[in-house]
Amino acid sequence: MTTTMSCDDTAQVVVRLDDDAPWMSKASTSEGDESVEMGENTDSDANELGRRARVEECVRDILHGLGEDVAREGLLDTPKRVAKALTFAMRGYGASATAALGTALFHEENLASANASVSESADALANGTHDIVLVRDIPVFSTCAKTFMPFYGVIHVGYVPKDGVIVGLSKLARVAEVYARRLQTPNALTMDVAQALHDVASPLGVGVAFTGMQLGPFAPRRLEGRASTGCFATINSVWWHEFQAMVALGGEPSDLSRGVWGDMCGVCDDGVNADAAFVVNTASSSDSAEAAVDATATQAANDTNEAVYNGVLRLLCTLDLNTRVQEATGGKMTAEDTARRFSSLLAAMRSGNLVPFSRIEESARGDARDASSMENNFVDGEVRVMSDLHMSTVCEHHLLPFHGTVSVAYCSTPAVTLSRDTLQALVSRHSRRLQVQERLTRDVAEEVYALTGGVGVMVAARAAHLCMVSRGVEKPGSSTCTVTKLGRFACEPKLRSEVWKRLI
Repeated sequence: MTTTMSCDDTAQVVVRLDDDAPWMSKASTSEGDESVEMGENTDSDANELGRRARVEECVRDILHGLGEDVAREGLLDTPKRVAKALTFAMRGYGASATAALGTALFHEENLASANASVSESADALANGTHDIVLVRDIPVFSTCAKTFMPFYGVIHVGYVPKDGVIVGLSKLARVAEVYARRLQTPNALTMDVAQALHDVASPLGVGVAFTGMQLGPFAPRRLEGRASTGCFATINSVWWHEFQAMVALGGEPSDLSRGVWGDMCGVCDDGVNADAAFVVNTASSSDSAEAAVDATATQAANDTNEAVYNGVLRLLCTLDLNTRVQEATGGKMTAEDTARRFSSLLAAMRSGNLVPFSRIEESARGDARDASSMENNFVDGEVRVMSDLHMSTVCEHHLLPFHGTVSVAYCSTPAVTLSRDTLQALVSRHSRRLQVQERLTRDVAEEVYALTGGVGVMVAARAAHLCMVSRGVEKPGSSTCTVTKLGRFACEPKLRSEVWKRLI
């Protein structure tokens, strides 16, 4: 059967559904279209509506277990939004990647005749004699099978045609899209894409590489994955070295492959620490304010409410994903394991509510005592600017992460100054809550205003929102900027202008 799903205002993607595809329906997934366009009133439609209602109930139970007021304005429609987002995120289970490839195989006679004179012996393949086709920087957005958290990045796909058979370029992106819209790990995603291309086009070999990021309660983490078949899979393959060179020839890495502004942490195996569901920021000293905020998050993750865990597990089962976890992780993890990790991450992401403002005030008093040792970062001797404070939080409308940076400027004297550690702890305290960026920006500004005596504060935040880039809208280059101005900054444009000059 075939259905058409609107992905934006101008384009549509035709998805071929298998008869047993889970969590898929004829419902429109157009962003901004809250209606569900149904055909005849069939049992299948009724079952789908019932399943979506059960998903919404699971989300309400999870929010309630986290201590949130599910009736407040910002969360009232969150269960419905999350259900729609999960529909989109898991739609790849109903699509056939090989069917998409099979309709776009072309025979290039010149390439076939050129390769006909080249032997396909082991020596010829070992020397990399044939031609390579590479498609670079295909954006992908997926969901981690180990943590149920979204990750994003780019895939590079290279292959060596056989007998002049080439693949339509757009279909390679289509295959990546199909497999990304499932529970995945970076290595499993690359292997799925490589195997599909190898099975359908029968090339001499395929190489696929993924680089990207996964968000969490502490910082973005870099992810990497690779897979190869045929001639690319040999030990010390010259094909793989040439593949990497061709990727580099394409220019600078895509923003999606290195974080929106290059902000990343160390490389992790499949993006998951073997001993924890997240990685604690260890850059701060043990007695710093930021370390204290991190410790609160760690403790919250360890004390996850069983009601949250049970709600997440029911959510996975309702979506028919309980067996998919094992498939995606090669049997290394179960749905129970993933539910436990996701529950811990949710608890950590909400732990800012447990950090009292008095802890930030204590750190600020220590800054005043050590003001003489502070770095000199003033504008005209009266305004202090601290830029690029890290922000990693969760949108309360879709329960999807967004991350970016916060810059703070405030009128100051040598007796009133705030260290980077204090400001970072303050930003993290507000980041680890269910948030919207506009509120976060104002809350940070108001607390800095209180700490510095209420003379003047300006806070600017910029962030990339996964709800903007990973669902139907799919605008990976977009970002959101917000600013709050208090005191002198609200009424002195010249003063603001001086700060902007420092920040841009």
